[in-house]
Amino acid sequence: MTLFVGKQAKLQYVITGSMPMNVVWHKDNIAISPDQHYKVSSEKNKHYLEISQLQQSDQGTYLCKASNSVGTATCSNEIRVIDKPSFVKTFESTSLAVGNPLRLECQVNEDTGVTVTWTRDGKKLHNTMDSKISFEEKVACLEIPKAKIKDTGTYACTAANDAGSSTHSSVVNVQAPSISVTAGDSATLECTVSGSPDLKVKWLRDGKEMTTSRKYKISFKENVACLKILSAERGDSSEYTMANCSLEDSGDYICIHNFIATISLQKFSNTIVADFCILILFLWAFIPSE
Repeated sequence: MTLFVGKQAKLQYVITGSMPMNVVWHKDNIAISPDQHYKVSSEKNKHYLEISQLQQSDQGTYLCKASNSVGTATCSNEIRVIDKPSFVKTFESTSLAVGNPLRLECQVNEDTGVTVTWTRDGKKLHNTMDSKISFEEKVACLEIPKAKIKDTGTYACTAANDAGSSTHSSVVNVQAPSISVTAGDSATLECTVSGSPDLKVKWLRDGKEMTTSRKYKISFKENVACLKILSAERGDSSEYTMANCSLEDSGDYICIHNFIATISLQKFSNTIVADFCILILFLWAFIPSE
């Protein structure tokens, strides 16, 4: 018999024989004295042992021993008591670059009746095309093959059964791509965009909108948003963000994933060729019916 901590156990045996009859309950070969935790009762030939608020110390072999002038008879039952799951292995806070795989694992000490849930910033996660959740052989796993900026957050794994639950959480930081150039050279940031035909985008430097100038060239052609720094200087080391700016219609709801790149300048004269980061922006638009 398998039960959970905090629950109630009730053992019942039907005993027949000549009276008078003496019935004694044992746990692990030690006689049980009835109290608030152990309740012994009988009704005709039915004999009961009730155990309230099970604890792991209640796990063991229970024996009902009946004896009269003729002889003795026994019957036993094994009770297994399971506590709430606890973690024997957890994941730590981590940082990774955009596009790299993310794998978070937690191992529990018990998987009987256990269900596992994952959340990011308090929101429950599910199996999707971009992420996989599994729980096998006491190991709970969350896998994201290609991490995105939006995957940054506090991840929590909760393992629960009828006895209770345990939760572990840590922070995951998905970092933007970094582009290094030599002072005086040009730097180009590109982002392929997918969305509405009238989509408009803007570039921001440290949160401030940028415009085309002698130093910066901004273009958006054939779904490719481009920011070119014509001659990079040390002062250009910043965080650059490409975002949607088509929000004139207040009735529209648009969700986008921003592209972020960080540019840093090298102190040396040799040139480091950087990979340009290309990211697809997905838009979802809800237009309320008139």
